[in-house]
Amino acid sequence: MRQDVPYAGEPPGLIAYMANNPIVPNLLMVGIIAVGLASLGGLDREAWPAVSFNMIEVSMIYPGATPEEVEEAIILRLEEQIESLDDVKTIRSQAAPGVASVRIRFRDGTNLSEAMDEVKAAVGQIQSFPEGAERPQFRQMDNRISVIRLIIFGDTSERALKELAYGVKDDLKALPSISLVEVTAAKNDEISIEVPLATLRALELTLEDVALAVRRGSLDLSAGTLETTDSEIRVRTVGKNYNQLDFEELIVVAQNDGTALRLRDIANIRDEFEDSNISARHQGQPAVFVEIFRGEGENVRDISESTNALIQDDIIPSLPEGIGITVWNDESPIYSDRADLLVRNGLLGLLLVFIALTLFLEIRLAFWVVAGLLTCGVGALAVMLWFDLPLNTNSLFTFVLAIGIIVDDAIVVAEQIYSGRMSGL
Repeated sequence: MRQDVPYAGEPPGLIAYMANNPIVPNLLMVGIIAVGLASLGGLDREAWPAVSFNMIEVSMIYPGATPEEVEEAIILRLEEQIESLDDVKTIRSQAAPGVASVRIRFRDGTNLSEAMDEVKAAVGQIQSFPEGAERPQFRQMDNRISVIRLIIFGDTSERALKELAYGVKDDLKALPSISLVEVTAAKNDEISIEVPLATLRALELTLEDVALAVRRGSLDLSAGTLETTDSEIRVRTVGKNYNQLDFEELIVVAQNDGTALRLRDIANIRDEFEDSNISARHQGQPAVFVEIFRGEGENVRDISESTNALIQDDIIPSLPEGIGITVWNDESPIYSDRADLLVRNGLLGLLLVFIALTLFLEIRLAFWVVAGLLTCGVGALAVMLWFDLPLNTNSLFTFVLAIGIIVDDAIVVAEQIYSGRMSGL
């Protein structure tokens, strides 16, 4: 009658306990595999890892100013106000003709959402910006990488292409697997107002008078708050204009008898695009890009599959004649190739280990070694989910390297076990 005893000369421990109680390691193995497979669905999948720069950029436009004027009037004031904030690591500024840019890098671990609020509050306290400067713009800098880029092209006007692109953007954002979509390579809209000099002289007006009327007539203005016993009501006047018809109705001069001189009476107003060097063409025709980015917790494959399905089923049939759409720069095949390479290498490694151990040792030992390798690989998925590590090209490549290391170690350990058994242990 065989009696299991610990290895001679070794103190009892966890491994000795499991060697003498085979049900425990078997249950542990099944549990690891189950948890690993369950964790697979919760892992983020991305083509390339996202890197946080811990950086916020504050930019301002000061038309007509030289770099020296931009530095003195804007950058120095921004730096003085921002450098006192907590967790600020470095501040880098750049002055260009008509443009000021200040980049604030924060220490690792800083909550950038809270830091953004602090930066906006600090900049909002500055009351000495020059009169001609535009409002500051704030941007959190990151390395968002587009998953898919769509090209909408055709022999039509820029306005029509841009409207089609924004329609496609709205359709994509309605999908549950997509949250970040941007239209690129499209010129910004611009309202052009031209007033003849002769008209200004006849009405005894100046360009500054017209500009002041436009600024006052196109403005969103906060009027404070009203406090009640149950709530607090914010009062805000919404009067900002966005299209040609709105600007045409602006009053430039109002008379005491009730008559008014409107902007359309003295100016030529055009709704067009700003002057820009941007020019995108595809297959020799004007084009606009629609870029889809991966948001937090979104799956690269799901984004690609849902996008292609929407294009084939809904977008292409609804496009006007002469307009085409092309899927370009789809990053999902990169992730799929890495994942397929991992699976192929893993299965090939398991097969070679099983064949080698079966030929030179015994089939029972080969089976349990393969089971152990499988448990290691699947169990690692649970560890990745625990530490919030995504599946991307880097982690999958690490898996490929680790498989080779584990296979080598498994063969050495299996041979040692076999030698020990042949010695009577």
